Amino acid sequence: MSSVDVAADIEIAADPADIAAIMFDPAREKDWIQAVQSVELIDPALAPGAKVRHHGSLLGQQISWMTEVETVHFPHVLTLRVSDGPFEGTVRYEIQRSGGGSRARVRNVGSPTSLGFLPAAMIEGPMRSAMAADLVRLKALVEG
Repeated sequence: MSSVDVAADIEIAADPADIAAIMFDPAREKDWIQAVQSVELIDPALAPGAKVRHHGSLLGQQISWMTEVETVHFPHVLTLRVSDGPFEGTVRYEIQRSGGGSRARVRNVGSPTSLGFLPAAMIEGPMRSAMAADLVRLKALVEG
């Protein structure tokens, strides 16, 4: 099974709290993450152990996956454990102040469960492109 470690970041002209209000809110994911079509808030609190079931599409196939909050330090860090879907591992959202406002970053580390037969290099490129495009949508929402 291939292991991937992919990150993307973007500069957003906003305070970390304004970015985190959207980025850390699972109910807003479908507004900026292209693969997400809907979410089920199993545990609505943004606290360790809180779970969310996500539904979406990957390569034309309907998929679902679970996330569980590992750590949260609002408005700077949210780490989620990802399971029960096409990818297992962690996703980490980071927001840090910068000269132009804030730098938002997403990092996915783990293993694809449904595409594990592919070399990591064939997975990481498209994954990085999708994450970068998601961050452009996030930037438009926050700055819009």
